[in-house]
Amino acid sequence: MALKATRAAPALLGHASPRIAPPVPARTLSAEFEAVSSEIGIELFPWQKVAARYLTALGQGDAWLYRHVAIVVARQNGKTRLLVPLIVSRLRMGHRIMHTAQDRNLPREVFSEVADIMGSSPGGLAIKNGRIVMPRFANGQEEIRMKNGGIYSIVAPTRGGARGPSRDLVIIDELREMTDHDFIAAANPTLQASSKPQMLYLSNAGDESSVVLNAIKKSQAEDPTLAYLEWSAAPERPDDDRDGWAEANPSIGHLPGILSNLENDLRTYRSRGELGIFETENLTRWVPSAREQLVQEAAWKLCKGDLSDPRMPCLAVSLDPKGNRAAVALAWAVGAGNVDLQILLNVTGNPVDTDDLGTKIKALATKYKVRRVGYDPLTDRELVKYIAKPKPEAIGGSWFANGSAQFVNLVDAGKLRWSEADAVTDDLIWTSRKPTGEAGGYHAVRAVDDRPIPASLAAIRAVELASGPTPAKPRVM
Repeated sequence: MALKATRAAPALLGHASPRIAPPVPARTLSAEFEAVSSEIGIELFPWQKVAARYLTALGQGDAWLYRHVAIVVARQNGKTRLLVPLIVSRLRMGHRIMHTAQDRNLPREVFSEVADIMGSSPGGLAIKNGRIVMPRFANGQEEIRMKNGGIYSIVAPTRGGARGPSRDLVIIDELREMTDHDFIAAANPTLQASSKPQMLYLSNAGDESSVVLNAIKKSQAEDPTLAYLEWSAAPERPDDDRDGWAEANPSIGHLPGILSNLENDLRTYRSRGELGIFETENLTRWVPSAREQLVQEAAWKLCKGDLSDPRMPCLAVSLDPKGNRAAVALAWAVGAGNVDLQILLNVTGNPVDTDDLGTKIKALATKYKVRRVGYDPLTDRELVKYIAKPKPEAIGGSWFANGSAQFVNLVDAGKLRWSEADAVTDDLIWTSRKPTGEAGGYHAVRAVDDRPIPASLAAIRAVELASGPTPAKPRVM
């Protein structure tokens, strides 16, 4: 009998088109851009050709259609090989270019390549006193001057560094590191005299401190002068989903080694409890902290569903240490190791009235005939002081670590079902794992100090209590 031919699985290929972008422009100088790239020995990847269409899109009067272009893509995907032909082509147009980054090595790498290209055919370089002005490499004085008036220089990412003569193109590398708008505020006036001004931003994903990048991302839908291009893994994809890797890493299949590096990075960051770094740098997804998130958003959302009627439920509370927000969660076992969960209260105040809330919690405990009540002994005593039976249980230390792990295990296994718990969904984004010091152990903690997570903490304690043994019914004599 003839053996059936087996077909090898198709090789993973990075997505050429960004997941987030405006419509692809029709009128561009992308053909000219690709010709320059080919001439200087750079073969553009498909995603770089797409980016070039936006960078060279033409608007009214042949000015650039997009005054601002933001390219947000995972690290090590070839931003340098996109910048080199861009700078060479703009220098040949006589444009004046300013380039900056928090890490000066990034623009210096690009500068060196451009300088080698321009220096190898020095006919286009500026002439002073009858001599060709060769590129300057002195640290802090890097500059290339062209005969046609074109200039390329590296500047410091400060307000002072941005000031100076008129420019046509400003390139800001690693935009995520800019924590204020000072540089851009100072650089914008240098573009005012240009007939074809453009500002290019390059970055991977940021965090809450990346104020400039975050503002640009937020304005993408409202600003017609901005082309915001983001290659990122869709939010619902788990961090080990290779289709998500392809969305965020468009050079997969074009750059050798990138796929194996992603595999190694995932293992490393998982073992260190630093998946937030992998999310930011490799998946281009915003995270509030470099720490590993408690649960993945995709796994949590898959647990949403209809709940059974509460039977012998457990209740838990949590109060923000500053007293401005509190939550009450209810959870109950439904057989075969499954647990149902809902949030009964999610309240805010300045501060929360703990006496009023404590009275309401007592009423809820009575209404649902709860069998156990949990709280944090450090923050929540005022919320449970009105409950006499069942006696509230302080869940802290190793017990809370066990509860944190149990919550994660149930979510990952799809054995936790929730409804009316959107407050938990919002808080989980800001809930991270903090190692306890014991092998593999961790607590659920706030990712940042100024973002409370009471719904997450109440849910974890309620689920932990509901997962415990149910007291046996008394025997009738």
